Amino acid sequence: MSQGYNFLHSHSGLEKEIKYPKHKVLVDEEYEDMLTDGTLKNQIKFNRVKLNDVTYIEVPIMMFVNNGGVFKNLSV
Repeated sequence: MSQGYNFLHSHSGLEKEIKYPKHKVLVDEEYEDMLTDGTLKNQIKFNRVKLNDVTYIEVPIMMFVNNGGVFKNLSV
């Protein structure tokens, strides 16, 4: 989890470091509820990615952008 950020953000530095696909972003797991409403919760299954003892969720980039996500060059 990112220290000091309390809004939906990606980990662009980490994605670049591990050569992650460009059409997806890694988001802290705690923001999962911001990306779905109650009706979609059971229909959308996010991949969980564990790196350095931190769990992220893999989110399609358009879902991230449409929900107000901010791109940050974070590597952890």
